[in-house]
Amino acid sequence: MSIQQQLKELFGSQEAVLELVQLESGELALRNADSEKAPLMTIQFNDEVKAILGDQAGSVAQNMVQAALFSLLEKQMNQINAEIVDEQPQYFS
Repeated sequence: MSIQQQLKELFGSQEAVLELVQLESGELALRNADSEKAPLMTIQFNDEVKAILGDQAGSVAQNMVQAALFSLLEKQMNQINAEIVDEQPQYFS
């Protein structure tokens, strides 16, 4: 199954609105804004890290999610590029 198909199954479409919210437990959760399903992922910082991050915990979590999504997109692009068949050029310069 291609990454595109997997994402469509996960999000319900190829385009999704994701939201990062803080749950009652204090965890940060990434979820599809239009879905009642369980969060796609949660991020929980221990007390020591929370003390260091202070009110920046949400920003750090957002950066973590962005890095993960970028990595997924990069993997998808590498897979697409790997499917391109190289042909020998007619002329060499």
